[in-house]
Amino acid sequence: MVAERALRLIQPVRLRAEVVRGFGRGSRQLGFPTANLKISWDADPSSLNEEERMVREFADSHSTGIYCAFGRIEEPVGQQLVYKVAMSMGWNPTFSDVKAKTIEPWILHTFSEDFYGCHLRLLVLAYVRPELRFESLEERA
Repeated sequence: MVAERALRLIQPVRLRAEVVRGFGRGSRQLGFPTANLKISWDADPSSLNEEERMVREFADSHSTGIYCAFGRIEEPVGQQLVYKVAMSMGWNPTFSDVKAKTIEPWILHTFSEDFYGCHLRLLVLAYVRPELRFESLEERA
C-alpha cells in the first residue's frame, strides 16, 4: 500500500517529445497505457535540438518517481484537448529489464486509437512520490 503524501510543487517544466513504443506492460499487464517519450540517450548532447535536450535534462536532473502534469497530443488524435497526466520517470524498479531511465506519461483519457509517432506536449507541475519496487504486480493494487 502506498502511503499518502502531499504533492511537492516544482518549477513548471515544459516537455515535447515523440511518443514511442515501450515494453508494452502499461496497458497489457498493469491496466494503464502509457505514452512513452523518446529520450535520445545515445546522441551527443550538442547534436540534440532544444526539445530533445529539455527531455534529456529533465530525466538527468529531476528525482525519479511519479509526477503530475497536463498534456496535449499535437496531432488530430488528441483533438487538441488538454488532459490530466500521471507520469512515471525513472528505472521501473519492479522490472529488471530496464537499461535506461524512461519517461512514461499516463494520459487520463481513453483514446480510440494508438498515437505512436505523434508528439506529446507536457507541462509537469508537481512531484508526487519516489519510485517504488513491488514484489509482484498484485502488490501494486
